[in-house]
Amino acid sequence: MTRFVILVLDGLRPDLVTAERMPNLAAFRDGAAVLTGSRAQFPSHTRVNKTSFATGTTPRHHGIHFNRLYDPAVWTDRFIDIGDHADVAAADAATRLITATPAGEAMAEAGKRLAVVHCGMSGAPWLLNYRGERFGQEHLSLAGYPHSTPALAGLVRAAMGEMPDPKGVNLDRSAWALRALTGPIWDGWAPDVAVLWSDEPDKSLHVDGIRGPVSATALAHCDAMVGDLVAWWRARQDVNLLIVSDHGHVEKSAQAPLAAAFAEAGFPVTTEPARPGAVLNIFGCGGLYLRDQPPESLFEIVRWMQAQPWCGSLFTAGTGGAEGHVPGTFSTGLVTIDHPRAPDLIFATLRQDADDAWPFGHATEPGKPGGSTHGGAHPGELRNTFFAAGPDFRQAHVSEMSGGLIDIFPTIFSRLGVEQPLSMTGRPLGDLLAGGTAPADAQPRVDRYEVSAGSYRQSLELRRLARRSVIERGVRE
Repeated sequence: MTRFVILVLDGLRPDLVTAERMPNLAAFRDGAAVLTGSRAQFPSHTRVNKTSFATGTTPRHHGIHFNRLYDPAVWTDRFIDIGDHADVAAADAATRLITATPAGEAMAEAGKRLAVVHCGMSGAPWLLNYRGERFGQEHLSLAGYPHSTPALAGLVRAAMGEMPDPKGVNLDRSAWALRALTGPIWDGWAPDVAVLWSDEPDKSLHVDGIRGPVSATALAHCDAMVGDLVAWWRARQDVNLLIVSDHGHVEKSAQAPLAAAFAEAGFPVTTEPARPGAVLNIFGCGGLYLRDQPPESLFEIVRWMQAQPWCGSLFTAGTGGAEGHVPGTFSTGLVTIDHPRAPDLIFATLRQDADDAWPFGHATEPGKPGGSTHGGAHPGELRNTFFAAGPDFRQAHVSEMSGGLIDIFPTIFSRLGVEQPLSMTGRPLGDLLAGGTAPADAQPRVDRYEVSAGSYRQSLELRRLARRSVIERGVRE
Protein backbone atom coordinates (compact mmCIF):
# COMPACT_ATOMS: atom_id res chain seq x y z
CA MET A 1 0.00 0.00 0.00
CA THR A 2 1.21 3.51 -0.79
CA ARG A 3 2.19 6.18 1.73
CA PHE A 4 1.70 9.93 1.69
CA VAL A 5 3.88 12.98 2.37
CA ILE A 6 2.24 16.40 2.55
CA LEU A 7 4.34 19.58 2.46
CA VAL A 8 2.41 22.71 3.42
CA LEU A 9 4.08 25.95 2.35
CA ASP A 10 2.17 28.36 4.55
CA GLY A 11 0.70 31.35 2.72
CA LEU A 12 1.93 30.53 -0.80
CA ARG A 13 -0.27 32.06 -3.49
CA PRO A 14 -0.45 29.76 -6.54
CA ASP A 15 0.32 32.66 -8.89
CA LEU A 16 3.73 33.04 -7.21
CA VAL A 17 4.74 29.60 -8.51
CA THR A 18 6.51 30.51 -11.76
CA ALA A 19 9.49 29.03 -13.58
CA GLU A 20 11.44 32.21 -12.80
CA ARG A 21 10.57 32.52 -9.11
CA MET A 22 10.18 28.86 -8.05
CA PRO A 23 11.54 26.59 -10.81
CA ASN A 24 11.56 23.37 -8.77
CA LEU A 25 7.97 23.76 -7.64
CA ALA A 26 6.84 24.86 -11.11
CA ALA A 27 8.39 21.73 -12.62
CA PHE A 28 6.72 19.53 -10.00
CA ARG A 29 3.37 21.22 -10.68
CA ASP A 30 3.65 20.66 -14.41
CA GLY A 31 3.89 16.90 -13.95
CA ALA A 32 1.35 16.66 -11.13
CA ALA A 33 -2.40 16.66 -10.63
CA VAL A 34 -3.29 20.30 -10.03
CA LEU A 35 -6.45 21.51 -8.30
CA THR A 36 -7.03 25.03 -9.65
CA GLY A 37 -10.36 25.19 -7.81
CA SER A 38 -8.72 24.83 -4.41
CA ARG A 39 -9.81 27.42 -1.86
CA ALA A 40 -8.88 28.17 1.74
CA GLN A 41 -11.42 27.84 4.50
CA PHE A 42 -12.88 31.19 5.61
CA PRO A 43 -11.84 32.88 7.85
CA SER A 44 -8.56 32.43 6.00
CA HIS A 45 -6.41 32.39 9.14
CA THR A 46 -3.64 29.81 9.42
CA ARG A 47 -4.93 28.07 12.55
CA VAL A 48 -8.45 27.88 11.15
CA ASN A 49 -7.05 26.17 8.07
CA LYS A 50 -4.75 23.92 10.10
CA THR A 51 -7.78 22.66 11.99
CA SER A 52 -9.91 22.37 8.85
CA PHE A 53 -7.16 20.35 7.16
CA ALA A 54 -6.64 18.04 10.13
CA THR A 55 -10.36 17.38 10.68
CA GLY A 56 -11.52 17.54 7.06
CA THR A 57 -14.31 19.94 7.94
CA THR A 58 -15.40 23.54 8.52
CA PRO A 59 -15.75 25.68 11.67
CA ARG A 60 -19.40 24.55 11.85
CA HIS A 61 -18.05 21.23 13.11
CA HIS A 62 -14.60 21.96 14.58
CA GLY A 63 -15.32 25.28 16.31
CA ILE A 64 -12.11 27.18 15.49
CA HIS A 65 -12.73 30.62 13.91
CA PHE A 66 -9.61 32.64 14.71
CA ASN A 67 -6.00 32.28 15.83
CA ARG A 68 -7.20 32.96 19.36
CA LEU A 69 -10.61 32.25 20.85
CA TYR A 70 -12.91 33.56 23.53
CA ASP A 71 -14.79 30.79 25.32
CA PRO A 72 -16.26 31.48 28.77
CA ALA A 73 -16.47 27.72 29.33
CA VAL A 74 -12.68 27.91 29.65
CA TRP A 75 -11.88 31.43 30.88
CA THR A 76 -14.16 34.42 31.30
CA ASP A 77 -11.31 36.89 31.75
CA ARG A 78 -8.89 36.07 28.93
CA PHE A 79 -8.53 34.76 25.41
CA ILE A 80 -7.31 31.27 24.53
CA ASP A 81 -4.19 31.60 22.39
CA ILE A 82 -4.33 28.41 20.35
CA GLY A 83 -0.74 28.97 19.26
CA ASP A 84 0.43 28.59 22.87
CA HIS A 85 0.96 25.05 24.15
CA ALA A 86 0.09 25.91 27.75
CA ASP A 87 -3.14 27.65 26.72
CA VAL A 88 -4.16 24.77 24.46
CA ALA A 89 -3.51 22.17 27.15
CA ALA A 90 -5.39 24.15 29.81
CA ALA A 91 -8.33 24.86 27.52
CA ASP A 92 -8.58 21.26 26.40
CA ALA A 93 -8.67 20.14 30.02
CA ALA A 94 -11.74 22.35 30.55
CA THR A 95 -13.62 21.57 27.35
CA ARG A 96 -13.16 19.79 24.05
CA LEU A 97 -11.17 22.40 22.14
CA ILE A 98 -11.74 20.88 18.68
CA THR A 99 -15.27 19.53 18.40
CA ALA A 100 -14.75 17.41 15.26
CA THR A 101 -13.02 14.03 15.03
CA PRO A 102 -9.38 14.52 13.99
CA ALA A 103 -7.89 12.56 11.12
CA GLY A 104 -5.25 11.09 13.42
CA GLU A 105 -7.90 9.43 15.58
CA ALA A 106 -9.60 7.87 12.55
CA MET A 107 -6.22 6.65 11.30
CA ALA A 108 -5.35 5.10 14.65
CA GLU A 109 -8.62 3.17 14.67
CA ALA A 110 -7.60 1.74 11.28
CA GLY A 111 -4.07 0.90 12.45
CA LYS A 112 -2.42 3.69 10.43
CA ARG A 113 0.31 6.03 11.61
CA LEU A 114 0.38 9.82 11.36
CA ALA A 115 3.50 11.96 11.90
CA VAL A 116 3.41 15.76 11.89
CA VAL A 117 6.46 18.03 11.78
CA HIS A 118 5.46 21.59 12.53
CA CYS A 119 7.38 24.86 12.20
CA GLY A 120 5.74 27.64 14.18
CA MET A 121 4.08 28.29 17.51
CA SER A 122 4.19 25.72 20.30
CA GLY A 123 0.45 25.02 20.48
CA ALA A 124 -0.30 24.76 16.78
CA PRO A 125 0.88 21.12 16.36
CA TRP A 126 -2.06 20.15 18.57
CA LEU A 127 -4.38 21.52 15.90
CA LEU A 128 -2.83 19.13 13.38
CA ASN A 129 -2.54 16.18 15.76
CA TYR A 130 -5.33 16.87 18.24
CA ARG A 131 -5.05 14.57 21.26
CA GLY A 132 -2.70 12.49 19.15
CA GLU A 133 -0.71 11.20 22.10
CA ARG A 134 -3.87 9.40 23.28
CA PHE A 135 -4.06 7.49 20.00
CA GLY A 136 -0.36 6.83 19.45
CA GLN A 137 0.01 9.52 16.78
CA GLU A 138 3.14 11.64 16.83
CA HIS A 139 4.22 15.21 16.21
CA LEU A 140 7.49 17.13 16.32
CA SER A 141 7.29 20.84 17.14
CA LEU A 142 10.10 23.10 15.99
CA ALA A 143 9.13 25.33 18.91
CA GLY A 144 11.08 22.82 20.99
CA TYR A 145 11.23 19.19 22.05
CA PRO A 146 9.05 19.81 25.16
CA HIS A 147 6.18 20.71 22.82
CA SER A 148 6.53 17.45 20.87
CA THR A 149 5.23 13.96 21.59
CA PRO A 150 7.91 12.11 23.59
CA ALA A 151 8.54 9.23 21.20
CA LEU A 152 9.20 11.42 18.17
CA ALA A 153 11.16 13.94 20.24
CA GLY A 154 13.46 11.20 21.50
CA LEU A 155 13.93 9.69 18.07
CA VAL A 156 14.84 12.98 16.39
CA ARG A 157 16.94 14.35 19.23
CA ALA A 158 19.09 11.24 19.24
CA ALA A 159 19.67 11.51 15.51
CA MET A 160 19.93 15.27 14.98
CA GLY A 161 20.61 17.01 18.28
CA GLU A 162 19.24 20.44 19.11
CA MET A 163 16.79 22.37 16.95
CA PRO A 164 17.35 25.75 15.26
CA ASP A 165 16.20 28.94 16.99
CA PRO A 166 12.37 28.90 17.06
CA LYS A 167 11.95 32.68 17.03
CA GLY A 168 11.36 35.03 14.08
CA VAL A 169 12.29 34.45 10.47
CA ASN A 170 14.77 31.57 10.40
CA LEU A 171 14.97 29.64 7.14
CA ASP A 172 17.15 26.97 8.76
CA ARG A 173 14.10 25.89 10.75
CA SER A 174 12.08 24.49 7.85
CA ALA A 175 15.17 23.00 6.18
CA TRP A 176 16.01 21.19 9.44
CA ALA A 177 12.40 20.03 9.73
CA LEU A 178 12.57 18.52 6.25
CA ARG A 179 15.73 16.60 7.12
CA ALA A 180 14.04 15.30 10.27
CA LEU A 181 11.02 14.08 8.33
CA THR A 182 12.90 12.40 5.49
CA GLY A 183 15.53 10.97 7.84
CA PRO A 184 14.85 9.65 11.35
CA ILE A 185 11.06 10.05 11.27
CA TRP A 186 10.50 8.32 7.94
CA ASP A 187 13.05 5.61 8.58
CA GLY A 188 12.57 5.17 12.32
CA TRP A 189 8.83 5.55 12.76
CA ALA A 190 7.48 4.68 9.28
CA PRO A 191 4.33 6.82 9.15
CA ASP A 192 1.60 6.07 6.63
CA VAL A 193 0.98 9.82 6.36
CA ALA A 194 3.64 12.42 7.15
CA VAL A 195 2.90 16.16 7.24
CA LEU A 196 5.50 18.92 7.21
CA TRP A 197 4.00 22.34 7.89
CA SER A 198 6.53 25.02 6.95
CA ASP A 199 6.09 28.48 8.43
CA GLU A 200 7.57 29.92 5.25
CA PRO A 201 6.87 31.82 3.10
CA ASP A 202 4.07 33.11 5.37
CA LYS A 203 6.33 34.41 8.12
CA SER A 204 8.42 36.41 5.63
CA LEU A 205 5.36 37.64 3.73
CA HIS A 206 4.08 39.20 6.94
CA VAL A 207 7.42 41.04 7.27
CA ASP A 208 7.69 42.83 3.94
CA GLY A 209 4.91 41.62 1.69
CA ILE A 210 4.53 39.79 -1.58
CA ARG A 211 6.99 42.04 -3.42
CA GLY A 212 9.60 42.43 -0.67
CA PRO A 213 13.20 41.14 -0.62
CA VAL A 214 12.70 39.13 2.60
CA SER A 215 9.80 37.32 0.94
CA ALA A 216 11.77 36.78 -2.27
CA THR A 217 14.49 35.06 -0.23
CA ALA A 218 11.89 32.92 1.52
CA LEU A 219 10.32 31.85 -1.78
CA ALA A 220 13.73 30.83 -3.10
CA HIS A 221 14.36 28.90 0.11
CA CYS A 222 11.02 27.11 -0.18
CA ASP A 223 11.82 26.20 -3.76
CA ALA A 224 15.17 24.73 -2.70
CA MET A 225 13.32 22.67 -0.06
CA VAL A 226 10.97 21.43 -2.76
CA GLY A 227 13.96 20.44 -4.88
CA ASP A 228 15.40 18.38 -2.03
CA LEU A 229 12.05 16.79 -1.19
CA VAL A 230 11.23 15.92 -4.81
CA ALA A 231 14.65 14.29 -5.26
CA TRP A 232 14.03 12.18 -2.13
CA TRP A 233 10.50 11.31 -3.32
CA ARG A 234 11.59 10.26 -6.81
CA ALA A 235 13.85 7.62 -5.26
CA ARG A 236 10.79 5.93 -3.72
CA GLN A 237 8.15 4.19 -5.81
CA ASP A 238 5.38 3.84 -3.24
CA VAL A 239 5.11 7.43 -1.98
CA ASN A 240 2.59 10.09 -2.97
CA LEU A 241 3.69 13.70 -2.54
CA LEU A 242 1.29 16.61 -2.06
CA ILE A 243 2.60 20.18 -2.00
CA VAL A 244 -0.06 22.63 -0.91
CA SER A 245 -0.62 25.91 0.89
CA ASP A 246 -3.30 26.88 3.38
CA HIS A 247 -4.21 30.33 2.04
CA GLY A 248 -2.90 33.21 -0.02
CA HIS A 249 -2.04 36.83 0.83
CA VAL A 250 -3.06 40.36 -0.11
CA GLU A 251 -0.99 43.46 0.53
CA LYS A 252 -1.66 45.93 3.34
CA SER A 253 -2.54 49.38 2.05
CA ALA A 254 -4.01 51.13 5.12
CA GLN A 255 -4.47 50.79 8.86
CA ALA A 256 -7.68 50.67 10.88
CA PRO A 257 -7.25 51.37 14.62
CA LEU A 258 -10.27 49.31 15.64
CA ALA A 259 -9.91 49.47 19.42
CA ALA A 260 -9.62 53.26 19.36
CA ALA A 261 -12.53 53.58 16.93
CA PHE A 262 -14.87 51.56 19.14
CA ALA A 263 -13.77 53.51 22.21
CA GLU A 264 -14.31 56.88 20.51
CA ALA A 265 -17.79 55.77 19.42
CA GLY A 266 -18.64 55.13 23.07
CA PHE A 267 -19.60 51.48 22.77
CA PRO A 268 -19.20 49.21 25.82
CA VAL A 269 -16.61 47.11 24.01
CA THR A 270 -13.25 45.90 25.28
CA THR A 271 -10.25 44.09 23.83
CA GLU A 272 -9.42 42.80 27.33
CA PRO A 273 -11.85 40.11 28.51
CA ALA A 274 -11.03 40.84 32.16
CA ARG A 275 -12.81 44.19 31.74
CA PRO A 276 -16.59 44.58 31.43
CA GLY A 277 -18.24 44.95 28.04
CA ALA A 278 -18.56 43.04 24.81
CA VAL A 279 -15.31 41.32 23.84
CA LEU A 280 -13.63 42.44 20.62
CA ASN A 281 -11.24 39.88 19.14
CA ILE A 282 -9.19 42.01 16.76
CA PHE A 283 -7.88 40.55 13.50
CA GLY A 284 -8.26 41.49 9.86
CA CYS A 285 -11.09 39.01 10.19
CA GLY A 286 -12.19 39.12 13.80
CA GLY A 287 -15.16 38.70 16.08
CA LEU A 288 -17.35 40.42 18.64
CA TYR A 289 -18.81 38.49 21.59
CA LEU A 290 -21.70 40.36 23.26
CA ARG A 291 -21.17 38.60 26.57
CA ASP A 292 -22.74 40.96 29.18
CA GLN A 293 -24.40 43.29 26.66
CA PRO A 294 -28.06 43.06 25.55
CA PRO A 295 -28.74 41.38 22.18
CA GLU A 296 -30.20 44.56 20.69
CA SER A 297 -26.86 46.35 21.15
CA LEU A 298 -25.47 44.31 18.25
CA PHE A 299 -27.83 46.08 15.84
CA GLU A 300 -26.49 49.49 16.87
CA ILE A 301 -22.87 48.35 16.69
CA VAL A 302 -23.34 46.84 13.22
CA ARG A 303 -25.08 49.99 11.91
CA TRP A 304 -22.12 52.04 13.11
CA MET A 305 -19.59 49.62 11.60
CA GLN A 306 -21.39 49.70 8.26
CA ALA A 307 -20.80 53.46 8.15
CA GLN A 308 -17.04 53.12 8.70
CA PRO A 309 -14.72 53.18 5.66
CA TRP A 310 -12.61 50.32 7.06
CA CYS A 311 -15.53 47.91 7.40
CA GLY A 312 -15.64 44.95 5.01
CA SER A 313 -17.72 41.76 5.21
CA LEU A 314 -20.09 41.09 8.13
CA PHE A 315 -21.66 37.82 9.34
CA THR A 316 -24.19 37.09 12.09
CA ALA A 317 -26.32 34.09 12.99
CA GLY A 318 -29.03 33.50 10.41
CA THR A 319 -32.66 32.49 10.44
CA GLY A 320 -32.60 30.15 7.46
CA GLY A 321 -31.85 32.41 4.49
CA ALA A 322 -28.73 34.07 3.14
CA GLU A 323 -29.02 37.13 5.38
CA GLY A 324 -28.03 37.17 9.01
CA HIS A 325 -30.47 38.30 11.68
CA VAL A 326 -28.88 41.76 11.66
CA PRO A 327 -29.73 43.74 8.49
CA GLY A 328 -26.89 43.97 5.98
CA THR A 329 -25.03 40.93 7.31
CA PHE A 330 -24.67 37.47 5.81
CA SER A 331 -25.67 34.36 7.72
CA THR A 332 -22.86 32.34 9.27
CA GLY A 333 -24.89 29.27 8.34
CA LEU A 334 -24.74 30.20 4.66
CA VAL A 335 -20.96 29.73 4.71
CA THR A 336 -20.95 26.81 7.20
CA ILE A 337 -19.11 28.63 9.99
CA ASP A 338 -21.97 28.60 12.52
CA HIS A 339 -21.02 26.91 15.79
CA PRO A 340 -21.96 27.32 19.49
CA ARG A 341 -18.54 28.90 20.06
CA ALA A 342 -18.89 31.38 17.17
CA PRO A 343 -18.95 35.06 18.14
CA ASP A 344 -22.12 37.11 17.75
CA LEU A 345 -20.48 39.01 14.89
CA ILE A 346 -17.74 37.95 12.50
CA PHE A 347 -16.25 40.85 10.55
CA ALA A 348 -13.51 41.42 8.02
CA THR A 349 -11.87 44.76 7.45
CA LEU A 350 -11.97 46.22 3.96
CA ARG A 351 -10.56 44.15 1.09
CA GLN A 352 -10.04 45.65 -2.37
CA ASP A 353 -9.10 44.34 -5.79
CA ALA A 354 -5.75 44.84 -7.50
CA ASP A 355 -4.85 48.21 -8.98
CA ASP A 356 -1.68 49.84 -10.30
CA ALA A 357 -0.34 50.53 -6.81
CA TRP A 358 -1.38 47.17 -5.32
CA PRO A 359 -1.15 44.49 -8.04
CA PHE A 360 -2.02 41.56 -5.74
CA GLY A 361 -5.12 43.03 -4.12
CA HIS A 362 -5.00 44.91 -0.83
CA ALA A 363 -6.55 45.32 2.58
CA THR A 364 -7.12 47.82 5.36
CA GLU A 365 -5.79 46.07 8.45
CA PRO A 366 -5.81 46.71 12.22
CA GLY A 367 -2.22 45.51 12.63
CA LYS A 368 1.16 47.08 12.00
CA PRO A 369 1.82 48.68 8.61
CA GLY A 370 3.84 46.85 5.99
CA GLY A 371 3.89 43.29 4.80
CA SER A 372 0.95 41.35 3.49
CA THR A 373 -1.96 39.67 5.23
CA HIS A 374 -4.83 37.19 5.12
CA GLY A 375 -7.95 36.22 7.04
CA GLY A 376 -10.65 37.68 4.81
CA ALA A 377 -12.55 36.44 1.77
CA HIS A 378 -10.76 38.22 -1.08
CA PRO A 379 -9.78 35.81 -3.88
CA GLY A 380 -6.10 36.61 -3.25
CA GLU A 381 -6.48 35.24 0.29
CA LEU A 382 -8.69 32.28 -0.60
CA ARG A 383 -6.85 30.80 -3.58
CA ASN A 384 -4.30 28.28 -2.37
CA THR A 385 -1.72 26.00 -3.95
CA PHE A 386 -2.64 22.33 -4.47
CA PHE A 387 -0.35 19.93 -6.38
CA ALA A 388 -0.34 16.13 -5.96
CA ALA A 389 1.81 13.44 -7.59
CA GLY A 390 2.69 9.80 -7.12
CA PRO A 391 1.29 6.36 -7.89
CA ASP A 392 -2.23 7.25 -6.75
CA PHE A 393 -2.54 10.48 -8.74
CA ARG A 394 -2.99 11.42 -12.37
CA GLN A 395 0.00 12.88 -14.16
CA ALA A 396 0.07 16.36 -15.73
CA HIS A 397 -3.63 16.78 -15.04
CA VAL A 398 -5.40 20.06 -14.31
CA SER A 399 -8.75 19.93 -12.52
CA GLU A 400 -11.11 22.86 -11.95
CA MET A 401 -13.03 20.84 -9.37
CA SER A 402 -14.03 22.79 -6.26
CA GLY A 403 -12.10 21.69 -3.18
CA GLY A 404 -9.34 22.47 -0.73
CA LEU A 405 -7.30 21.25 2.22
CA ILE A 406 -10.51 19.94 3.80
CA ASP A 407 -10.57 17.24 1.10
CA ILE A 408 -7.00 15.96 1.55
CA PHE A 409 -7.59 13.45 4.34
CA PRO A 410 -10.84 12.15 2.77
CA THR A 411 -8.85 11.59 -0.43
CA ILE A 412 -6.05 9.80 1.43
CA PHE A 413 -8.53 7.75 3.45
CA SER A 414 -10.11 6.50 0.23
CA ARG A 415 -6.73 4.99 -0.70
CA LEU A 416 -5.70 3.74 2.74
CA GLY A 417 -9.04 2.14 3.57
CA VAL A 418 -9.69 4.41 6.55
CA GLU A 419 -13.32 5.09 7.43
CA GLN A 420 -14.23 8.76 7.18
CA PRO A 421 -15.65 10.20 10.45
CA LEU A 422 -19.18 11.63 10.30
CA SER A 423 -17.89 15.12 11.11
CA MET A 424 -15.52 15.03 8.12
CA THR A 425 -17.41 17.00 5.45
CA GLY A 426 -14.66 16.86 2.84
CA ARG A 427 -14.80 14.24 0.11
CA PRO A 428 -12.29 12.29 -1.98
CA LEU A 429 -10.98 14.36 -4.88
CA GLY A 430 -11.59 11.60 -7.38
CA ASP A 431 -10.81 13.75 -10.40
CA LEU A 432 -7.18 13.94 -9.23
CA LEU A 433 -6.82 10.21 -8.61
CA ALA A 434 -5.57 7.67 -11.13
CA GLY A 435 -8.64 5.74 -12.20
CA GLY A 436 -10.85 7.93 -10.02
CA THR A 437 -14.08 9.75 -10.77
CA ALA A 438 -15.02 13.25 -9.71
CA PRO A 439 -17.53 13.58 -6.86
CA ALA A 440 -21.11 14.51 -7.72
CA ASP A 441 -20.55 18.00 -6.31
CA ALA A 442 -17.26 18.53 -8.15
CA GLN A 443 -18.12 21.90 -9.66
CA PRO A 444 -21.43 23.39 -8.57
CA ARG A 445 -22.36 26.75 -10.01
CA VAL A 446 -21.20 29.95 -8.35
CA ASP A 447 -24.12 31.58 -6.54
CA ARG A 448 -23.93 35.32 -5.95
CA TYR A 449 -25.60 36.96 -2.97
CA GLU A 450 -25.97 40.60 -1.97
CA VAL A 451 -27.22 42.15 1.24
CA SER A 452 -27.44 45.81 2.16
CA ALA A 453 -28.43 48.24 4.90
CA GLY A 454 -28.59 51.94 4.07
CA SER A 455 -25.60 52.83 1.91
CA TYR A 456 -23.69 49.72 2.99
CA ARG A 457 -23.68 46.78 0.55
CA GLN A 458 -21.68 43.56 0.48
CA SER A 459 -21.56 40.62 -1.90
CA LEU A 460 -20.64 36.97 -1.59
CA GLU A 461 -19.87 34.44 -4.30
CA LEU A 462 -19.83 30.80 -3.23
CA ARG A 463 -20.31 27.22 -4.33
CA ARG A 464 -22.67 24.91 -2.43
CA LEU A 465 -21.04 21.50 -2.09
CA ALA A 466 -22.92 18.54 -0.65
CA ARG A 467 -21.89 19.23 2.96
CA ARG A 468 -20.23 22.63 2.97
CA SER A 469 -19.99 25.97 1.22
CA VAL A 470 -16.82 27.16 -0.51
CA ILE A 471 -16.40 30.92 -0.79
CA GLU A 472 -14.94 32.26 -4.03
CA ARG A 473 -15.15 35.94 -3.12
CA GLY A 474 -16.61 38.07 -0.35
CA VAL A 475 -16.19 41.86 -0.32
CA ARG A 476 -17.87 45.12 0.51
CA GLU A 477 -19.12 46.76 -2.66
